[in-house]
Amino acid sequence: MGKLFIFSGIILTLLSTACNTSPKDESKSSKNSKELVRKLIIEDYDFAVLENKRFIPYNKAIYHRGDEVYMVLKNVGEFARDKDSLNHAEMKMEIYDAIGQLITLRDNLFGTSGHANFKNNMLRAPYASYDTDNKDKIGKHTFKITIYDLISGDSTMVSDDFYIE
Repeated sequence: MGKLFIFSGIILTLLSTACNTSPKDESKSSKNSKELVRKLIIEDYDFAVLENKRFIPYNKAIYHRGDEVYMVLKNVGEFARDKDSLNHAEMKMEIYDAIGQLITLRDNLFGTSGHANFKNNMLRAPYASYDTDNKDKIGKHTFKITIYDLISGDSTMVSDDFYIE
């Protein structure tokens, strides 16, 4: 009987301890874990042409052989900061032809400039470009850009079609 009483007391103590977690403690723990998870987002993008060192949105996305195709991203972030209080990002560009075959891959486009202090942890207008030439087939192509946050491990991408006449 004494052993049963002690065993019951232990179980009752364990149950009361396990049920004693207040919702306030749970939300605080949940809040901390949410702060550690970031989501990298691209607000918008445009195809563009470069005129007088300025990007002009070119929403027709129809180019001729020999044209340079630009994809300009808008407000990419929010990037995490490292122990040195700097952000660290990287970008990759891929171009696919009409049948989905990869024809161009360029990575590490930011290089050392991707390890810097981004104002408000955002990149306002990163871009990539593709020089078309006579080897490019006429028709639909796909422009894909992937941005990486090398500190948080997040990444995001945008992909859209353009046409070569």
